[in-house]
Amino acid sequence: MLLEKILQSYPKPFCKNNRNLPLPLKNFNFIYGGKGLGKTNLILHYYQNIPSLKKMYINLKDARLNPNKDFQDIQSFCQKENIDLLIIDNYEPYFTLPKLPNLTLISQIPYAIKNFHYIHIPPLSFQEYQQIHKYHLEDALSHFIKYGNLWEGESYNDYNKAQSLQNINPNPTDFCILKNLILNLGLKVSLHQIYLKIKKDTKLSKDRFYEYCSLLQKSKMLFWVEKFEHKLSAKKLYFYDFTLKNAFSFERNFHSLFENMVFLELFYGLKQEIFFTDKLNFYLPNSSLGILCMPFIQQQTLEQKLHKITKEREYCDTFLILTLNQQGKGENLGTPYTILPFKDFALNIAHYT
Repeated sequence: MLLEKILQSYPKPFCKNNRNLPLPLKNFNFIYGGKGLGKTNLILHYYQNIPSLKKMYINLKDARLNPNKDFQDIQSFCQKENIDLLIIDNYEPYFTLPKLPNLTLISQIPYAIKNFHYIHIPPLSFQEYQQIHKYHLEDALSHFIKYGNLWEGESYNDYNKAQSLQNINPNPTDFCILKNLILNLGLKVSLHQIYLKIKKDTKLSKDRFYEYCSLLQKSKMLFWVEKFEHKLSAKKLYFYDFTLKNAFSFERNFHSLFENMVFLELFYGLKQEIFFTDKLNFYLPNSSLGILCMPFIQQQTLEQKLHKITKEREYCDTFLILTLNQQGKGENLGTPYTILPFKDFALNIAHYT
């Protein structure tokens, strides 16, 4: 019987290494986040330490399965076998969930299910990346920039990353939407602008476009940053993997990549409101902090850029200039500023809360 074979093939963790994340699981859990974040490995490691549970694991992306037909008897089977825990990977609502003491669902999309505890798995911060890989600090930063911030990042090159995204978005329309969103990484843009551009090349309904974009946002695969005090203006678009654009374009824009890197450290490390302005890459109202992302700077260029910042001085107590490896301190028109390498900022981000 198929379900018996699935029960007997409960997997071990795919990798001995594991994410350095707290995992406050309850009886009914929904684990979600983008592809390549180590969600499944994290869950398998967690439950490996609870041998008393009789466990069953189902991967709905397994090509040998038909999710619409194969699990009609899942409730009676689990009762017969006294299953304590069912893990459903790549979950989609194909069938009614069985009533069990423990259920853990894993998906990119946080489908709404009553009484489930939702846990978002974030991408790797630079600090976690360094802790896992144990590279020398300079080497860690080079690898982080090259391979990105996914748990599985070093197993992908740019081509494999694009192919992997195409595999999880087999619908050509959804993949077309995703690709066009990714190509706007770091730009000030509106969804309507992207929709009109796609519509020129392919047949696409507005409802389908906005629904798919909403799913990506709920999954925390993409993020929109508002312009400060201009809620209706075009927003800046960032992704959970800052190297994604390299997988879809031969053009390289290191500044956009660097800016996306910084955004993710801010978003997950500080958990406070983030805006941009005409002159600042990021503004944090709770910290009265203005941030410029300048991976490579010359002092004269920096002073000229700071001189042009006028209105923002009304609400910024200090400026932080993030670079690849330069550091220093100074003052411009009465406002103090700090120049800091990205690695120092990322490893001490709690200082800015």
